[in-house]
Amino acid sequence: MLSVSGIAIGVASLLLLQAFTTGFQRSIADFLSSANPPVIVYAPGNGALDRGDIALVERVAGSEHGLGAISPFIEKAAVAAGDNGEVAGVMARGVDWHSEFAITGLESLVGPQPRGAAVGRILADRLGLSEGDTIRIASTESATISATGRAVVDTILSLPVSRVCDFGLEEYNSGLVLMSLEDAGALFHLRGCATSIGVGISKGSDPVAAAAALGAALRREYVQRGYPRFLMCDAFLERHANLFRAFGLERMAMTIVLGLITVVALLNLSSALSMIAMEHRRDLGVLRAMGAPPGSILGMSLSQGLVIGLAGCAFGGAFALAVEYFVNTLVPIRLEGTVYWISALPAALLPGQAAAVLLFTLAACLAASLFPALRALAIPPAECVRNE
Repeated sequence: MLSVSGIAIGVASLLLLQAFTTGFQRSIADFLSSANPPVIVYAPGNGALDRGDIALVERVAGSEHGLGAISPFIEKAAVAAGDNGEVAGVMARGVDWHSEFAITGLESLVGPQPRGAAVGRILADRLGLSEGDTIRIASTESATISATGRAVVDTILSLPVSRVCDFGLEEYNSGLVLMSLEDAGALFHLRGCATSIGVGISKGSDPVAAAAALGAALRREYVQRGYPRFLMCDAFLERHANLFRAFGLERMAMTIVLGLITVVALLNLSSALSMIAMEHRRDLGVLRAMGAPPGSILGMSLSQGLVIGLAGCAFGGAFALAVEYFVNTLVPIRLEGTVYWISALPAALLPGQAAAVLLFTLAACLAASLFPALRALAIPPAECVRNE
């Protein structure tokens, strides 16, 4: 019972670690993707994309498995000013609200029918803006320097602030201004064009794999079918690859630490089987003297280790599944949303991860049960019977 309990604790610890880290990474990825399309298509040098380019991406994306609707948008640097006289450099993004809501989670941030501009919380505090105020935006590309050294812009767009948002990312809260695609086209003189095209993916699809498939399809259009413009694409999460690499290193370190619990349980298992072999030393000697092959003695020890390992994996797996259910439905683990971007820690145990942990534990139990059997076989049968 002690050996089974130790293995069950080790299995449950590893399974819960995998469940919590997977759930946390998924939630962070979903949060980062809520304000951005999962796959982004653009031209080299961030050149303007015309209606033909948009139609091409829509056609190619519709023919690729796992890809969905598209949403063109304009994203360029600009200068914004508020009512308090402060000026800040911002990233102005113009989107088609209807198509953007279909591939991102912006609707939960800006509301179902936005009018004017949506700005980040930190930027609004800096410019002294609140909902209903007016923000003035000027394109930095149209600025010229006069003879007196003053910057002169030819287009200044004044928009009402419809929503002050908490995007969750400091860089967005301090420098992102959302507006309609028509307003951005007027500001940057790109009416009917876009600088990028967002592409949605179906539920459960991998955005990195979808971006690779779409990129390959667009490359074929350029190379084989002679489309005049070469278009590139990547997954938005690839721009935060360092964050997820850090998550991976943290998971590896925690797996090693919690794996030591399983090592202690395996030592306990080996010790218990060694004691059993010592207690039945005379019986094993008699069996071998009567002609029992070494394989049968080895099979006895392995079967004991297998039974203990199966029982430990069963109890540990059941406990991990019960904890996952309670955490996700009944007793959520609350987090500080301003620090972790999410308000509750979810658990998501993947079948592949669970199978790997269980198979590794069973293999380790069988390996731990080999030592007592080999030690018992090393003693001659006559000596076992004589000493007893």
